[in-house]
Amino acid sequence: NPRPTPSITGPSSICEGATTGYKTQPGMSGYTWTVSSGGTIINGTGTDSITVTWSTAGTKTVTVNYSNSFGCQATNAVSYSVTVNALPLPSITGTAATCIGSSLTYNTQTGMTGYTWTVSSGGTITGGLGTSSITVNWTGTGNQAVTVNYTNAAGCTATSPASYGVVVNSLPNPTLNGSSPVCVSSTGNVYTTQGSMSNYAWSITGGTITAGGTLTSITATVTWNTVGSQSISVNYTQSGCPAASPAVYNVTVNPRPTPSITGPSSICEGA
Repeated sequence: NPRPTPSITGPSSICEGATTGYKTQPGMSGYTWTVSSGGTIINGTGTDSITVTWSTAGTKTVTVNYSNSFGCQATNAVSYSVTVNALPLPSITGTAATCIGSSLTYNTQTGMTGYTWTVSSGGTITGGLGTSSITVNWTGTGNQAVTVNYTNAAGCTATSPASYGVVVNSLPNPTLNGSSPVCVSSTGNVYTTQGSMSNYAWSITGGTITAGGTLTSITATVTWNTVGSQSISVNYTQSGCPAASPAVYNVTVNPRPTPSITGPSSICEGA
């Protein structure tokens, strides 16, 4: 009696983690299936059709043998080659700490398809959807996130998207306090702003800063030189974010009096 010639049909190229079916000739008996390491037969053992889950990437095999109606088996089981393609591992690059109102670019691997980007509620994608690079406008503060997934050249998509954390800092709101009104030519007038900031930028009209007022100073000591409405201002950076506008402190500089005296300039002793 002739021996059978088994054959196998089914996907020959799949993605890691996929579950798929393989078939051989029906109506036989004693079906014996095997799969190489990295594959698991989850049902169909002993039948003409099995379902396999592939858990690792690489070149794999599915084999089968059976007995035909004469009770004869093939001399050797037939082997079917399967390429299990690795899933992609998306990653994201870009600025991880920024200021509210900033517009920034985030990138992932190029040369893929089906790019799917999302951002958390504090951001808006303003360009690049469907590509490997997007532009995000950050409108909310706090811990935000950018995510992406895509399909690689083998047609495989990552199990879950890559997520990239972004801290969006609020803009500082500088304030100033100090003396007003003051007298013209008065010295030692101290004006103070918030501490623990960086890149302090002081400016003044109608006066001279005689102490402090540097990039690292939270105070400025002023001599006021000009009568009228004058001002001193300060800006600074907090967590890398500059204030939208400096604090301006208006100072009224009043003139000094010019005393005069009237009365007799020549009088008698005892008068």
